[in-house]
Amino acid sequence: MKLRILNFFSILVAFPAVSIGVIAMYFNEVPMFIWIQNVVFFTIAGSISCFLITYKRNIRLSKSTSFIVIISILLLLLTFISRDIGGVHRWVAIGGLQINVSMVVLPALLLMIWKLSLKSLKLSVAVVLSVSIILFFQPDASQLTSFGLPAIVLLINRGVRKFVSLLLIVILFGLITTSWIFLDNLSSIAYVEEIVGLVAQMGIIWYISGILALILLPIPFVLFPPKHFVLPSICIGMYFTLLLISTLFGSFPVPLMGYGASPILGFLIAITWYGRTKFSSLVKGESIDKEPL
Repeated sequence: MKLRILNFFSILVAFPAVSIGVIAMYFNEVPMFIWIQNVVFFTIAGSISCFLITYKRNIRLSKSTSFIVIISILLLLLTFISRDIGGVHRWVAIGGLQINVSMVVLPALLLMIWKLSLKSLKLSVAVVLSVSIILFFQPDASQLTSFGLPAIVLLINRGVRKFVSLLLIVILFGLITTSWIFLDNLSSIAYVEEIVGLVAQMGIIWYISGILALILLPIPFVLFPPKHFVLPSICIGMYFTLLLISTLFGSFPVPLMGYGASPILGFLIAITWYGRTKFSSLVKGESIDKEPL
């Protein structure tokens, strides 16, 4: 039964938030070409995720940790080359799509930083500081907070020296605090940042269901972490929890429920890793990498 559930685990966790968001957009007369994008991206990416979770051959991305970290940082830097919106640099244009890079790469980047910390704590600290500075100058208080705080927890638990830990805490808290003091002036979009409000307009049952669907997103990572990957799982869960909380205090996209492929892709990358670790621990006698994805 557990294996059958894992076959569709990523879709089961993400589906409530995505579907409620799409329904809210439909009933509030948001143009079809907008909400259909969530449906298409979720269907394609979700199908790939389900395949990878139960894919029984080794996937040794652990050997490409440094490469993935470098590509992620380069993609974040590309946001400063792409056209800004109101002085804010968070997106890279691909065709007609505006990809919010941090929402795609940060969950995986947290995992890669954990893997990197197993070999070099100094390099891990350097990556965390570099990414945090990039997020500060984009600026993106939500992503900086959601990434920075779990990164601190991760590195401290990995045994970073007390002086380095203290310095890291001071620098990151300084960046985070400053980013919230000087929030950007971007206006919110009803079907992106205020999607929960659209859900509430459909009635109290829909509103409660929508809140529960969002709360569901970080629960597997935080409450049911894989046995040998507790630290990275909890840190990724913290990232999504803080991402959701930050939407209450600023004009930031509501992940999965609001319009946008980026948060869907980012979450499915994280939940695919989670599901694969669970799958590998349940399947016996199969040659699955001890560090899935």
